[in-house]
Amino acid sequence: MNDLHTVQMQILRELIFNPKSKFSQLNIAGITNDHFSYHIKVLIEKGLVKKEGNKYSLTTKGKMFSTKMDTSNMTTEKQPKVSVLVRPILIKGNKKYYAIQQRLKEPYYGYFGFMCGKVKWGEKILEAGARELEEEMGLHGDMSLDFELHEMVYDKEGNMLEDKYFHCITVIIKEDTLVIKDEGCENSWMTKKQFMEITPKYHNEV
Repeated sequence: MNDLHTVQMQILRELIFNPKSKFSQLNIAGITNDHFSYHIKVLIEKGLVKKEGNKYSLTTKGKMFSTKMDTSNMTTEKQPKVSVLVRPILIKGNKKYYAIQQRLKEPYYGYFGFMCGKVKWGEKILEAGARELEEEMGLHGDMSLDFELHEMVYDKEGNMLEDKYFHCITVIIKEDTLVIKDEGCENSWMTKKQFMEITPKYHNEV
């Protein structure tokens, strides 16, 4: 969806500020009618624009797409990812253990840290945490939202590779049902001391 032609981006921009516009009102680029009709047709096929009578407007999908547009230069903006970082805690006697995950897929292959996952569209933060925890670790417990962590990752040349907002969740585990190995990861219980001694790790929130 980010590979729209410049003319198509111009059409979307016009419909953001001028809903229900006629064909002639949208052709601000001044190109031939056949050429302009082609771009309108593409936007309709992509489900971004609809025609009612002799007027055009954004569809619901088009309105959603428009929220990512920089209307000053007609480009789509990159947006930070929204994720959860889950800290499962199991208390045995007078010792506290944390469920730590070793990542066995790229990026960060081999790194240790707390389990992370993306928040899906329409999903609440604690719902995302509970789902990820069950899917990747087989655990359940009492969840609480603690704090946010903003992480920006750069390469050696200073180019930003990732921009993420983590909602950090603590989970008190009542029953040890930890899945040791799952696709792309391996899980284990560790004390704070054990976690601090392992390398490499990409988070350190114990």
